Amino acid sequence: MPRLHYPPRFALLPLCLAVAFATPSSSLAQDFAANSQDEHAEDGSNRVSHGRAEADSLVLDTMVVTGVANAEVAGGPVQGYRAKRSATGTRTDTELMQTPVSVQVVSRELMDDQQVLSLDDALKNVSGVYVMQGPDGNTMDAFNIRGFQLDAYGATYLDGVKDFSRAPKETAGLERVEVLKGPAAIMYGRIEPGGMINRVSKQPQSGQFTRLQQQVGSNNLLRTTLDTNGAFTHDQSWLYRVNLAVEKADGYKDHTDNERLYLAPQLSWQVSDRINVRAGLEYQTNERSWALTYGTIGDANGPVDVSTSTNLHGKDEYYEDDSLTWHLSWQHAFNDHWRIQQRLTYVDRNSKAEGSSLSAADADGNYTRTYWGWEDEQATIASTNIDLIGEFTTGLVAHTLLLGADYFDEEYDSGGWASGGTPQASNVHSPNNRDTPYDQDYNVSDYWYENRNLGVYAQNQMALLDDRLHLLIGARYDSADYTYHFGGREFNPKDSKLTWRGGVLYQLHPAIAVYASYVEGFGSSNFSWGSGETFDPQTSHQYEVGAKLQLTPELNLTVAAFELVKDNLTMADPNDITRTILAGEATSKGLELDLAGQLTPNWKMVAAYAYTDVRYTRSDRFQGERLHSIPRHGASLWNTYTFGASGWEVGAGVTYRSERLGVQRGAQPALYPYTMDAYTLVDMMVAYSFPLRDMTAKAQLNVNNLTDKVYYPATYGRNSRIAQGEPRRVVASLNLAF
Repeated sequence: MPRLHYPPRFALLPLCLAVAFATPSSSLAQDFAANSQDEHAEDGSNRVSHGRAEADSLVLDTMVVTGVANAEVAGGPVQGYRAKRSATGTRTDTELMQTPVSVQVVSRELMDDQQVLSLDDALKNVSGVYVMQGPDGNTMDAFNIRGFQLDAYGATYLDGVKDFSRAPKETAGLERVEVLKGPAAIMYGRIEPGGMINRVSKQPQSGQFTRLQQQVGSNNLLRTTLDTNGAFTHDQSWLYRVNLAVEKADGYKDHTDNERLYLAPQLSWQVSDRINVRAGLEYQTNERSWALTYGTIGDANGPVDVSTSTNLHGKDEYYEDDSLTWHLSWQHAFNDHWRIQQRLTYVDRNSKAEGSSLSAADADGNYTRTYWGWEDEQATIASTNIDLIGEFTTGLVAHTLLLGADYFDEEYDSGGWASGGTPQASNVHSPNNRDTPYDQDYNVSDYWYENRNLGVYAQNQMALLDDRLHLLIGARYDSADYTYHFGGREFNPKDSKLTWRGGVLYQLHPAIAVYASYVEGFGSSNFSWGSGETFDPQTSHQYEVGAKLQLTPELNLTVAAFELVKDNLTMADPNDITRTILAGEATSKGLELDLAGQLTPNWKMVAAYAYTDVRYTRSDRFQGERLHSIPRHGASLWNTYTFGASGWEVGAGVTYRSERLGVQRGAQPALYPYTMDAYTLVDMMVAYSFPLRDMTAKAQLNVNNLTDKVYYPATYGRNSRIAQGEPRRVVASLNLAF
């Protein structure tokens, strides 16, 4: 297949910079931190929460109407590391201290302090969330929450709507990242039961600001990001915001590179005091060497001990992905207590890959590589949801009622799933990276599917006893129609399910709340690729108890204990890998702690710990066996300290993962069990903020994996697909705000 070539990515940069510098500058902030907070000021008009006026803003999910700056709203900017509100857990703007589920938020300020380049970097701050190997390596975001892997073809949501992308998602256009723990199907349709990752986008705000950042770093990293915001009209009724990221770097493996362009313009129209419309698009294109996706391989003892820079694939193997997402959202407040909102999203993406699949290595390090890729992958997604939200009282009970419906329509065509070809011999200690003809005689299998889901849901949040007792109850009905075609075989499972959730939270003190909840989940359809036999769909349920503590006015701790059960799991038949069989049930039990906020005005902190024990609990073949790649113990800590008004700031943190099972017994019984060693990573940061002409500047240096630790975060359940952690990464940046 001929390799595609895009126009130069940097061609758009001068135009975008010209637009940014042509906009009127905001006044100079006293220091960079204050400037950042001013930039993130959010608008609102009279919000009623649980039947009473609060915080002078009217907010629905992540959209803002009009009002007073600096009041945090669901989905809006967070000052510091601690979020106070979220819409992800309930679809309504609710205080986290009054939400009877675990929702964790990674703020923009934390992402900036850590200079995150990917969702992997951001989510290491959240308990129980781990990077996984996807079905095609790490060509896409792949995560595990509470012991269960998310759908690799839709691991994250954007502003509460599922979107598809093979390439890892860009972080430059995000205001925050939120993680809802446990089955989220009650709010978001068919989804894996561990939880849901919601990427909340930056949105147009009142006021004028521009932030321009240049990063340089390890492996010739060159990355430019732009965030500019302003108004077209004096009355602030027409607002715009544009985010841009341009990145080019060599990979940390030999003969590899990575290139990306991201552009996300948005426009907001305040039609009246009660009507707001927002439209925008998100364009992302990526081209990346294939060797950066799969990591390494192993032998009978697990990962082979070779340099992290070793490229076991071909020099010219690559994948590329283009995606364009259009979104339109609107909201109408009928009065101070009732409002309606809708969001519509359309995604158009295509991808192409010329890669290889590697065998496991023998005792001498010998292995083979065969062709693996896809011809012309195309996918379109059309989705919408509409919510009616009302606040009212009955006697002494205040209600927040949510009635809604959503529809998801996905059409996917691989354009031909390519594999095979003449095996090429190689050795891990001296890889054969040269061009080879093995990609000229491969096999192509047709593969496409259509996935349609319709759901309706209702939820009531009740507050009583002087707002100390909070009750939540909700139900959802789903109807799913899935048509799947592979290699001439076609299946069409149709499933439906009624699920429900309930929760109770009691505030013993304004700073202490305890809660308990139960929730059910509705997962993917089950069928056998080889025989066409259909099974019952995957389902789940979870019990959770926890406490939310405000240790200081700016420091919050969430403690959660849970038992999560996933039923109707499937696996390949060990006696015939073309057949799929039921594998039984798996149960995850665990304890999670998440700490975020400020210890003092100068000392910010985020910390997380998770104990996760996930194993088969009702299985004829795997009873008691742990699931692979999930550490029993995972922890992270990050601190940032500012030295008063000097402009100096330092940060440091650690990430720990205990040993993980590397292979499932059903995949490679002779190797079971091999484990991957525990590891600890150290990160550091130093920054200096200073005035520069009429701008505020911040120079920053970040070092990730300071000790250059060699580690293996996950496998694909076998020793031929082992993720390899990134070596030491140094990033220097200069940020200008004006």
